[in-house]
Amino acid sequence: MQKLIIIIALGLFSSIALTGQEYLVVMGKTVLIKGKTSFGRFSCTYQNGHDQDTVSLSKIANAESLMELFIPVASFDCGNRMLERDFGKTLRYEEYPSIEVRLDDFKRVGQQYYGDIWIKLTGKEMKMERIPFTLTPGETGEVLYSEITISLDYFELSPPKKLFGLIKVQDELKIELSLKL
Repeated sequence: MQKLIIIIALGLFSSIALTGQEYLVVMGKTVLIKGKTSFGRFSCTYQNGHDQDTVSLSKIANAESLMELFIPVASFDCGNRMLERDFGKTLRYEEYPSIEVRLDDFKRVGQQYYGDIWIKLTGKEMKMERIPFTLTPGETGEVLYSEITISLDYFELSPPKKLFGLIKVQDELKIELSLKL
């Protein structure tokens, strides 16, 4: 009889642990980096529609790494080779060939999603807490979208200057993260 009670209790506890776990299946990832110069604007895009990922929604505070992206700096498309070369040089791609983006502590509160985003660039790490994500309809499904702003100065990067300093890149970059569900 005791064995039967133990078996039933273990079955109940294991089923409680398995139920209620929410997750999202990410079918594609896009990272868009936008900046301004004294002459105009630029944007560089990284797209990965090949790797499928699963993002679990956190039930506890400060959950460990849920999704990691290792983005080769050389894989960004900026629209022309000269801009891509300058972008790579600015991010010191020969010394640091990839950017690491990690999503932790991802939660849904009502219809809004929040997560902590870690960015590792040039060996320095930056954590941004409770970044909002918006769920929007896309062309081929739903997309989780978030936008953050970083400073090149924080990562000890020097914005490039062209034409004897006439064209300067501003210190702030906007990063748009889109996760296709």
